[in-house]
Amino acid sequence: MMNNALFLQIAGFNIKIDFQPTEWVFAEKKLKQDIKDYYSGFILSKKPIKINYTIIIRESIAFSTINEKNTMYVGLYVVNSSTKITTFYQISIIQFQIIIREALSNLLSCNNGFILHGSSSGKDNKAYIFIGKNGAGKSTSVSLATPEYKALADDTVIIKKEKNGFYFYQTPFIEKNDWIIKDNKKYEINNINLLIKSKEYKKELITNKNMLIKRLIKQFWTNQSDHKNQIKLIIEFTQKFNNFYYLYFGLEKNKFQNLLK
Repeated sequence: MMNNALFLQIAGFNIKIDFQPTEWVFAEKKLKQDIKDYYSGFILSKKPIKINYTIIIRESIAFSTINEKNTMYVGLYVVNSSTKITTFYQISIIQFQIIIREALSNLLSCNNGFILHGSSSGKDNKAYIFIGKNGAGKSTSVSLATPEYKALADDTVIIKKEKNGFYFYQTPFIEKNDWIIKDNKKYEINNINLLIKSKEYKKELITNKNMLIKRLIKQFWTNQSDHKNQIKLIIEFTQKFNNFYYLYFGLEKNKFQNLLK
């Protein structure tokens, strides 16, 4: 904590969490501790020179009833600007994740990045990304790659253009497998694998870029109403990055790991 603030670094962005004075001391302590526990790998030890986004947390007494008799609601957040949002000590860590998603979605949409539904494993500072429909085996792939390959993501991955290259970052989101250790490290993307369950173990280079663009757009996640620039970035990424593969696999760990090699 620095002057009652925490600083997170996610995908190269610096996010300030500003804890305002409150009489709800127990709620403040609980939320602070939860943020420290769940986002420990993204917390900076020093105040960064540049702040890309600010989350203000303050006390709220604003309760309202909406279209339901005897039902009370607490406000979740107020958007102050494109780089500032205000929330309240009465929220939970799960609700705080919604706010982090909002912040990250705004930052990525303006700074050459996007989020894909996918999983990932890493080795030698390189990320192997797995995509596919629900049930395609994204979580299974990460489990099969472990421990030879470090588990990096189970449900969401960040791809960001920096200078002339594209890089992988872990999202800070709480996912299905909470045993995955996350931090703000940047990885070179080794390849992206479209998963196909099979009795065979093989990889085939994907040459149909039009099909690939459609598939990646389906795996793309955002809460921005205007995401044309991100769609353009996905198309650019698909055209410039050539290591896209069909990955046919079963459940044998050794064969799967050899396939990645």
